[in-house]
Amino acid sequence: MIRHIIIAGLILLSVFQYFKAGSFGGDDYPRKPVRVVVPFQPGGGSDTFARIVQKAINDDQLMPQPLVIVNKPGGGTSIGSSYVKDARADGYTVLCLHEALMVAKSTGQSPNGPGDYEAVAATGEFGVVILVSEESSYQSLGALMAAAKEQPETLKFGVNLNTPSHFCAIMLENALPGARFRFVATGGGAHRLAGVMGGHLDVIILSIGEYVRFQQNGLKAIAYLGEERIASIPDIPTAEELGFPVFGGNLHYWWFPKGTDQGIVDYFAGVLSKVMKTDYFLGKTKDLEILPRIIVGDEMNTRIRERTEIFDSIKPINRVELPDFTLWNLVSVALFSLVVFWKRWLRPKQELQKSDTLRLRYDLAFGTILMTIVYVLLLGLRIMPFAWATIVFIVASGLLLTRFDKRKFGYVLEVALLMSFGLHFVFTQLFTIDLP
Repeated sequence: MIRHIIIAGLILLSVFQYFKAGSFGGDDYPRKPVRVVVPFQPGGGSDTFARIVQKAINDDQLMPQPLVIVNKPGGGTSIGSSYVKDARADGYTVLCLHEALMVAKSTGQSPNGPGDYEAVAATGEFGVVILVSEESSYQSLGALMAAAKEQPETLKFGVNLNTPSHFCAIMLENALPGARFRFVATGGGAHRLAGVMGGHLDVIILSIGEYVRFQQNGLKAIAYLGEERIASIPDIPTAEELGFPVFGGNLHYWWFPKGTDQGIVDYFAGVLSKVMKTDYFLGKTKDLEILPRIIVGDEMNTRIRERTEIFDSIKPINRVELPDFTLWNLVSVALFSLVVFWKRWLRPKQELQKSDTLRLRYDLAFGTILMTIVYVLLLGLRIMPFAWATIVFIVASGLLLTRFDKRKFGYVLEVALLMSFGLHFVFTQLFTIDLP
């Protein structure tokens, strides 16, 4: 009796937390931590900027709940952006991503574009610089461009594929007819830094903030892609001064999933506006040469439209160095074949004979596999929320495995309710992980 009371209490608590977490809107938003998805590795410019915003909000208590940074790198930012696009539009998952979202859509790298999200604000404008190692043979932009023309597609230029860094490099090529780099897909700023310092790359592009933080590692800035020199670092000439009229800069945009309540969008934009005025944010952005500006509303939408049109007009040629996927696939297949060969032909005969005497229930095996496939489809296609899909799956598979024994149905139902609502509570409340 006591066991049933405890289980019933846990189920009621889990169900309450499930519906509380699933609700959104209202004057009491936010009621739990808001997760900020950064589609880059920790340590890069975007990650650093998001963490500055996070600390300003948390330290100054600009929201009743904290921000939680979640890094989801890969796929040229498409993994993180897709995650947010498919997240529940309840205001608890937001994407921090600069113009790479527009670039990826323009180039076909990702199916996700600005129209698939609710744009909140554009914040923190920063410039970018062209960098080489201090030991590089190319100590000026002119020397670098001349080499790119004399020996096309030999200088390794580290870029994050189909992002503003990639497009800035293409614009550099276009500024000198005949110049061609060998683009290497390296990912975010931290990876680009490692590549050039390890001698694997000849040239990279970083934000001013990244350069300020990493310059002690032996980097040399040969050009700034802005209209005027940086007042605090006047030694870096602009690309235009050197005869290459290329301009690059960026803003960090904040995006909610499509369909997020406008009241939540406005609230979060208001919080970001307050962040731009905090002493901590102003001090950190000054150190990193980031302009603490914020753009919202019609001005933001106009900028998004204009920048998208520019990116649509640039069509990069597929000259990016990628890993040898064919080789790695062959290696994987070979290893898998060896395992299968060992299991089938090299195991001791007595082990094979023992396994052959086992009674196989193909009906139970294939039935469970079929229900698992249906369960995955329900979640993957978002036909049913995690909690309800899990209940259906556990009840159906439990009934099948117990051969529809009515006496065990109560236990199956208890497990289903505890697993579904309990796991939903653990993941969403304790680990702040969004579930379908």
